[in-house]
Amino acid sequence: MAESITLDLEQSFGELNESVLVTNPDRIIVYANTATERLLRAKPGELAGTKTKQFFANPAEFEELGELYSSPEAQQLRQKAHAFEVIRCDGTTTSVEVIHAPIFNSANTLSGYLIVVRDISERKTLEKKLGDIALTLEDALDAISEGFAIYDGDDRLIICNENYRDIYGHSTAAIVPGSRFEDIVRFGLARNQYNTDGLSDDEWVAQRLEKHREANGSVIEQNLADGRWLRISETRTRSGGIAGIRADITELKEARARAESAYKNLSLMADNVSAGITEIDPNGLCVFINKTGCEWFDGSPDELIGTSLQDRLPWREREALRPIIKKAHRGQKVAAEISLQFPDGVRRECQLDCNPRFNDLGGVDALVVLINDITDRKKTEKTLAELYAITSTRELGHEEKIAEILRLGCQHFELPFGIISNITEDLYTLAYAHSPAGELVSGATFSLGDTYCALTLKANGPLATANASKSAFSEHPCYDMFSLETYIGAPLLVDGVPYGTINFSAPAARKRDFTAADIQIVRQFADWIGHEIARQRDHQALMTAKTNLERVASIDDLTQILNRRAFLERANTEIQRFRRSKQPFTAVMLDIDNFKQINDRFGHAAGDTVLRQFSKSISNALRAVDVFGRVGGEEFGLLLHETQEKEALLVCERLRRIILTDCQMENVDQTITCSMGLAVTAREDIEFSTLMQKADTALYQAKSSGRNKCVVFVPEPASTSD
Repeated sequence: MAESITLDLEQSFGELNESVLVTNPDRIIVYANTATERLLRAKPGELAGTKTKQFFANPAEFEELGELYSSPEAQQLRQKAHAFEVIRCDGTTTSVEVIHAPIFNSANTLSGYLIVVRDISERKTLEKKLGDIALTLEDALDAISEGFAIYDGDDRLIICNENYRDIYGHSTAAIVPGSRFEDIVRFGLARNQYNTDGLSDDEWVAQRLEKHREANGSVIEQNLADGRWLRISETRTRSGGIAGIRADITELKEARARAESAYKNLSLMADNVSAGITEIDPNGLCVFINKTGCEWFDGSPDELIGTSLQDRLPWREREALRPIIKKAHRGQKVAAEISLQFPDGVRRECQLDCNPRFNDLGGVDALVVLINDITDRKKTEKTLAELYAITSTRELGHEEKIAEILRLGCQHFELPFGIISNITEDLYTLAYAHSPAGELVSGATFSLGDTYCALTLKANGPLATANASKSAFSEHPCYDMFSLETYIGAPLLVDGVPYGTINFSAPAARKRDFTAADIQIVRQFADWIGHEIARQRDHQALMTAKTNLERVASIDDLTQILNRRAFLERANTEIQRFRRSKQPFTAVMLDIDNFKQINDRFGHAAGDTVLRQFSKSISNALRAVDVFGRVGGEEFGLLLHETQEKEALLVCERLRRIILTDCQMENVDQTITCSMGLAVTAREDIEFSTLMQKADTALYQAKSSGRNKCVVFVPEPASTSD
């Protein structure tokens, strides 16, 4: 009978993939199919007759399971699957899920249990992995420095990290899974979480929801009521939800504001500089131009930025600038004097400094071009030189010298009329006159009150206007009578006694305002005319003019050392001496390192102080026979008398150390250093320009190899051929 039951069970459950076993009421196994034997790693037939208790890893669970069938109230529990850890026949354990079903005979008496067993070890492992992944995800989210949150397709919060809650501290109570985004926002809004910038709550929420629902990855900036700024980026998930990141950019915003303020300050400084300052990109387009530059190029920043400034110049000027710009784009700092006709109609003699701006890779990102108008300086130098020639020559007589001085004044000021007047009480007499067609005649008289010279005498010093109609001069009778738009004049003294005036004028307005140098020139003219009129002071006037001329022409005003022209003259003299005597000397080019940063960070006044101290320190350390001069902005030249390479290098190293100790400034938070390039005279040095070029090459090597060092020029080895 038992064999028949076993056979029936085998036919019913033998081929099932599910593990099935049948026990008697005492839970002793009477049948186990092949799947059960595989699960419990038992040999065929080994399980029959064994009690199921031995397979429970926790015997208490065996007892608890038995109670389910002894308690009528446990009917619902008996229908559920129960998970246990079981011990297999080979001693290993696994996780299973068990479903029990009681078996009743025809007399409705319990005759045993049908048990279905499922191996859930893989599922348990997967659940553990998923749990670990979830924990890892939570840890990862909390490790993100930004706030992170994910909302589902219904815009309800799924998950967020602690940083998200910290950012929106007033909304923490509402930031729980399942909360709608709009509800969280309104919760914080009711607690003054946000800066709505004057919008109503509904208007602000509507705008925020619109951006939130776009979720296109674009960045928006959000201002919180406590002053913090957030950068928000939200994107759609594959399931239709929204993932967003919030980053605190308060420091970035503050830094950006400081940078903008610094840029405005730098722009303000640049706009108050009389030089033209421009920045051009590698394509030759203007990216910055200061106020002076705008005036010269006759346009506003909006009109000029993004355009080629070179294209606004005549073709000759473009051709002259091309090699300079090309050289600067190769990474070389270029300084040159050049004459340019600007779009505002004025030709200017310019000192051009073209400075490359390098990127992190060493390439040239842009060129910063500083254009100093040296027209007045050049004109002044030329005028003073010619004035000296006029007053010092013995070829001209008294009348001829005065006529030449008037002609020179008209030429210098670019005005047609020049007059020396003699004033007696209220009578104004033309003592000497210069005019294009002889319109002005010596001896003509006018009422003093009808001339601008009355104003000059009242001022007791030089007086000038470049556009009388736009000044107080327009209210004077002279303007109505003679329509003179331009005037510059100075009182004239002879032996300390007022004699009259010297003045230059024109009926047309002058394109350029008169400068301080012009005022000094007209004053100089007045002095020299007074000396010419007073013959007994002729010699003294000559010596004064000579002294003034030499100083103006030779000494750099700022540093009180030789200027570029005077230094080059001395240098050419030394080259000629070298060619005759064969006694060598060393040319040194010096450059203050990172000088532009000093001007940019601490102002040009600080830069001027550094230049003066640098010049003083070097001058005090040199011999009387050495020659020292300023050849450009922060670049200097030095001639070391009768020195070879070794001696010169020792001197330069000593000078370099002196700069490190003597030139540091309390108000300049930057170490002042300098780089030097040395070149000793060689047989092929016929002109000083070749020696200077060698020293410049060595200086460039010193700068490009780290600065604050002295480098000696080493000629390239001569090439040889078979």
